[in-house]
Amino acid sequence: MDDILSAKLAASTDMVPVEGAVDVEIPADELWSVFARPNLWSRWNPCFLWVLNSTLVKDEHLVWCFNPIKKYYPYVMPAIANIIELEPGRKVTWEVTALPGFYAHHTYSIEPLGPTRSRFRSWEQATGAGFRAMKRFWIAHFTFVKDRSLDGARALAEIYRRDGNLYAVTEPRDPLVVLKDGALTATAAVAPLWFYRSYVRSSVVEMAPGVHAVLGGGGNSLVVESHGEALLVDTKFPPGSHQLAKWVKRNIKSPITKIVNTHYHYDHTQGNENFPHATIIAHVRTPDLMVQQDGEFWGVHRSGLPGVGVGDAGQTITLGKKTIELFYPGPAHTRADLVVHLVEDDIVATGDLFFHTYYPFFDLSRAGVAVPGIVSAIRAVTERFPTARVMPGHGPLATMHDLRDYASYLEHLLEAVGRAVAARQTESEAVRTVSLSGWKRKVLPSFHGSRLSWGTRENNIRNVYRALVGQSRGGDSPPSPASRSAVAYTNGGSR
Repeated sequence: MDDILSAKLAASTDMVPVEGAVDVEIPADELWSVFARPNLWSRWNPCFLWVLNSTLVKDEHLVWCFNPIKKYYPYVMPAIANIIELEPGRKVTWEVTALPGFYAHHTYSIEPLGPTRSRFRSWEQATGAGFRAMKRFWIAHFTFVKDRSLDGARALAEIYRRDGNLYAVTEPRDPLVVLKDGALTATAAVAPLWFYRSYVRSSVVEMAPGVHAVLGGGGNSLVVESHGEALLVDTKFPPGSHQLAKWVKRNIKSPITKIVNTHYHYDHTQGNENFPHATIIAHVRTPDLMVQQDGEFWGVHRSGLPGVGVGDAGQTITLGKKTIELFYPGPAHTRADLVVHLVEDDIVATGDLFFHTYYPFFDLSRAGVAVPGIVSAIRAVTERFPTARVMPGHGPLATMHDLRDYASYLEHLLEAVGRAVAARQTESEAVRTVSLSGWKRKVLPSFHGSRLSWGTRENNIRNVYRALVGQSRGGDSPPSPASRSAVAYTNGGSR
């Protein structure tokens, strides 16, 4: 650090420091765990185009590139600075001396405000002839950096509120996994007919008189008709939800009077509004989870939110002369699943407790998967309804034997990844070493998190790894990237 230049900056009247702060609902250590990885700054802080450094180290150079202060300005700004002050978990300051006649300090700091909140601050000041010659630009630039940085902290707070973690920002990007997911996405883009036939097109199977399974086009749906009224289990999402509504209008003579949502996920619920006269039934926690996790959609589609809640004890309803049991299996695929059992027909709709023939999707938000609770929940369903035919959440119709086999797949996955975590393997090492060769499953696309992702072998291993390491920290949600605590998974184990 140049003490003379630093003293001149402290005494300078060239500018009033540009500073600002925002209080966010993120524990300070969680916020620092993201901030301490500069190469991730561009994922949450819009002022950065990229940053070279992966860690913050005192007396080392920090190399990065700024985005322009206006998107349509035809420039980007490379920069290099020396980290002159570092208080891990608290603060970093760097000095900029690379420009002629220009000297600046920039400080980012994080202040704990109790166990669940923190204050994120940005501060910057400059001096020198080079600064004064372009003072108007530099003040605008510093203000841009401050404003976008605070916006970024707010965006992190929204992610943390929704997910209970910051993995949407920090998730590792194994090059091989990224390449494979990218190849699948590219294939979907250039081969729309394959994508349509595999995932968008729906088909209808009559499971019993008055009972039809509408498979594909989103989550599977079950249509039940009895003595002048009809019930719909899960309503898909556009465009599959519109196709479902058209099929119901053409083929079901009775009005849809009841809808049951098996869980909160968009691909099972966004078609609710297509049946405006139906009573929408779900687990009592489901409406809150819908708003918490997909608030932008449900904020303008509030009529599609469930209005009747089923408690943990479950509930039995009637439809004409049919008896329908709504069973809560405990925390499983989400924290508010329902299994639907048609008593007289002995048919079960599991929702996404069951992905038949496909690699499953694991929801790692605070509203999502319970590990290992999902296995015990599936076992509870197979014991309670041992002879039932099964409509899974995704995939073809199945038997209870198929559902037991799926539980065995999940047990194998949890045990194998648990051994990798207990051996202190990294996530990428687990992806390379865990074998799922004995389980033949197909890939499945998902649009969770506003982007197309894929249920694959690699992503199943990654997601279970994150869930188990998060469990080892004593919480319900995935870990910060710094956590490498070991956790041993055993059948029926607990947190």
